[in-house]
Amino acid sequence: MNREMLMLIDAISREKNVERDVVLGAVELALASATKKLYKGEVDIRVAMDPDTGAYETFRRWLVVPDEAGLQNPDAEELLTDARDELADIEEGDFIEKPVESVPIGRIGAMAAKQVIL
Repeated sequence: MNREMLMLIDAISREKNVERDVVLGAVELALASATKKLYKGEVDIRVAMDPDTGAYETFRRWLVVPDEAGLQNPDAEELLTDARDELADIEEGDFIEKPVESVPIGRIGAMAAKQVIL
């Protein structure tokens, strides 16, 4: 599937005369959007795709916010003191990322992603 996804990215890039990196970023956003549907609440998801192999990883992210601000969105935010329990050198505005299961994309999924991108 990874080869097919790269071929799709290259085809869209040529067809629409858009840089490959822009299309790759759009695919990452489409995959992140599909993954968000698996979670309840307003979660933050990031997908990182290797431009050479087409392999991708999916991460759930939490924004580190100051303690005095409180949590406005508990599904996507973490208080600074709680974040420092996990990572001592983390600062406000940084993200905590944890890998989650990636959404499998088949041939039909690739075509759906193409439609989302277009």
